[in-house]
Amino acid sequence: MKIESGFIHYLKAQRLSDSTLNSSEKVFNLFIDWVAKEQLSIKDIGYTDILGYMQYCSKKDISQRTIQHYLNVVRHYYDYLIKADMLTINPVTGIVVKGVKRKTLYPILTPVELAQLYDQYPIKSLSDKRNKVMLGLLVYQGIKTQELARLNVDDVILGKGKIKIPGSRKSNGRTLALQSLQVMGLMEYIQQTRAALLAMKPKRSTQTKQATELLFISAGGQTQSISNLVTQLMVKVRKINANAQNARQLRASVITQWIKQYNLREAQYLSGHRYVSTTESYQENNMEELKEEIEKYHPLGQ
Repeated sequence: MKIESGFIHYLKAQRLSDSTLNSSEKVFNLFIDWVAKEQLSIKDIGYTDILGYMQYCSKKDISQRTIQHYLNVVRHYYDYLIKADMLTINPVTGIVVKGVKRKTLYPILTPVELAQLYDQYPIKSLSDKRNKVMLGLLVYQGIKTQELARLNVDDVILGKGKIKIPGSRKSNGRTLALQSLQVMGLMEYIQQTRAALLAMKPKRSTQTKQATELLFISAGGQTQSISNLVTQLMVKVRKINANAQNARQLRASVITQWIKQYNLREAQYLSGHRYVSTTESYQENNMEELKEEIEKYHPLGQ
């Protein structure tokens, strides 16, 4: 069986690098060979068959991490079949390869706790006003630090109360609704705070003022490392709530809430995940939180 051209187009649409595309094709061909050897129908593969494929790979001394990579490619193939209305169930869903480092599980902050971080963030300077706007995007839209760095002024649609998050090779773009209090904060930041930062002299005498359309800037239009700015704002955030750790935890908290509130596909869109399997991985946080609640309140947990 030859790899389907439709699947190749599907992979290319995911904006994968050429090397990743070549690797995916090779990995999928290995899976096709195994299916043929076992005299199975690729569209009739089930959960048990996938476990059999994993066992086959293990016997060939393939590492657990490599098997995880193999399964990711196979998962993408079945996602492609589902998207093409050729199947309704992905047999790889829910399968976990033991021995592979998982996504860090963070203690999840509630929506109320996230809102308190924004409400109680102290304002003493222009940089504090800028950082509070950034914090709002972390706790309400769950965007990543790298996405903060790519935002332009034109990405903020104040009239509609929305913000466009540009996509990248690793994440999908999306348009997210803003909280009403964020709209006011962003308006003040763009019209006053950011303008004041642009007018300031750069902190270093060797630097010159720069014209930039980036949303978040430092004095004189300089583009200071966003990760450094987020690190600075998190110092103040931890004084508000000692359980707050970092921007990744804030994002995990927001996504976990989305999974509770919406279906997986909606949560995937809001998160900017390219694959629904990435969104599914955040369900571990949800289950961990549920486990803690059971242990805390259920009679069997006493």
